[in-house]
Amino acid sequence: MRSTSAIALTALVVAMSGCSENGFSEVRRTDYFQQDRRNAVDLLIIVDNSCSMVEEQDALARNFHALIDTFGGAEVDWQIAVATTDTESARFRGRLVGGDDEIVLRAPAGEVDRVEYRRDWGLEKGVALSFPADVSGEFRSTWNDSGANWCPAATEYATGLKGTPGARNPGCGGEAPFTPTPAADAGLRAPHAGDLVVSEFLSMGPQTEALPDSECEWIEITSLTPDTLDLSVLEISDLGNNKIGPGAAASFPGGATLEPYGVLVVARDAAACGIPNVDYAFANGFALNDDVLTIVPTTPGAEEIFIENVAQGTTGTGIEMGLEAARLTFLGHPLSPPVDEAGVRPDDIAYYTEANGAWLRDGASLAVLFVTDENDLSPYPVDAYVRWFNGLKGDDGHRDEDLVTLSGVVADRVPDNPDLPSCESANGVAWYGLRYIDAANITGGLVESICEEDWTPIVTRLGLTLSGLDLSFELSRWPRLDTLRVGLYSTDASDSLEQELIIDQDFTYEVACNRIVFAEDQVPPSEWYVVADYVAYPPDVVPEGADPECAR
Repeated sequence: MRSTSAIALTALVVAMSGCSENGFSEVRRTDYFQQDRRNAVDLLIIVDNSCSMVEEQDALARNFHALIDTFGGAEVDWQIAVATTDTESARFRGRLVGGDDEIVLRAPAGEVDRVEYRRDWGLEKGVALSFPADVSGEFRSTWNDSGANWCPAATEYATGLKGTPGARNPGCGGEAPFTPTPAADAGLRAPHAGDLVVSEFLSMGPQTEALPDSECEWIEITSLTPDTLDLSVLEISDLGNNKIGPGAAASFPGGATLEPYGVLVVARDAAACGIPNVDYAFANGFALNDDVLTIVPTTPGAEEIFIENVAQGTTGTGIEMGLEAARLTFLGHPLSPPVDEAGVRPDDIAYYTEANGAWLRDGASLAVLFVTDENDLSPYPVDAYVRWFNGLKGDDGHRDEDLVTLSGVVADRVPDNPDLPSCESANGVAWYGLRYIDAANITGGLVESICEEDWTPIVTRLGLTLSGLDLSFELSRWPRLDTLRVGLYSTDASDSLEQELIIDQDFTYEVACNRIVFAEDQVPPSEWYVVADYVAYPPDVVPEGADPECAR
């Protein structure tokens, strides 16, 4: 593993004040460290979307603020995108995820309707997608599963917003809306599969600072039955994580009903964006993902988009290839190293060029974070992948070890038996992520345990690592702890002392590795100097508890 990114200098003073009880003169040392920083970071998060990852996706999604707060404190210009470990499905293979989402209507007896929309359905800002809910003849509610059966709305209901919320939808060719024939109402009952259909939705609002996308989102639901339906048992959710607020799904209130062949509208905000005919407003509980693939500091609703992109659900293949997925994401990059054509599909490079775009920025460091409860099954050796990622930065990538960093939130404990899991938690079991750990060690990345239940410290430490800020600083010699003093300086001028700290010897000095360690909430600021002054033990004296191998 490479050493700290801090700049370390040491001054030596020999104090001839007499011999100590050990027969040597006191040697006073001063170690200087300067916090480094990376001005720009491109962070690609590879999320395991196999069947065991619901809780872990949720934990990462909910701690976005900790990551961004850390980046903000380090004044980092960041951008974030997400891909998955699935290299088999055309939907996920090396693709930056975003825009794809699901709208699931669920009752106690099971799913009532589900729409899985993709960004290639033709999502447009401010334009709803409309499905003509014709309940006659051969109509089936599952027809709304296909993007070919949806069309962009043409009627403007507010400035820059099109759709017909609460009214029956015209056909995609402009045909008049279907009018159902009344029939006998069998009375109030719970909805079953086929009784309700998602008939229109707006997932992408204008997305401006004055009019956030989330406030303009709405869904229209149409009844296909002559019976009155009890909506109090109905939930709206998706297959990943819609947890914007305290609830996992949007639930209709008690007493909510829908008349025979009725149409209703649910929205995020009943008063915003001029949406007509809103029957229910759910500020918390559902969100509709749009086509934002890259999140930057100025992205409106960045946290919500991150949650939706990270929470990819559990439909991915169980053969997790995180390293290969990251490589596929960058195949079309101008500096992409040569690839083994046997492992590349015809549309891989074209997809990167057309959809992923020129994501990597010149002058920015590349960080890849793998979040998975399995080991990597990618086809090539770990060091080959490391060399490949370094090559994305040209010659500088091979000379500057800070330009590319691979990190992992994985199972990090070697199991007693290779057939046993590495760790277990309330989230389930996880298997030793050896290849991700090797990649992190080679590149100086961070390794954290996926079995931790509180991910806030994990994400904070990740932000510090990616921003170049250090929490720990290794001293040049073992100190006598009663003499150790640490100060923080804003510049290297002699009069720049901003703050002086007396290190708590029991907590912030680790004797094993001979380093001083700051808590996450007191990390020395970017480009400041950390100065440690102390009387050193002689070179041939190793304090109790010290580990010379660790301190190298």
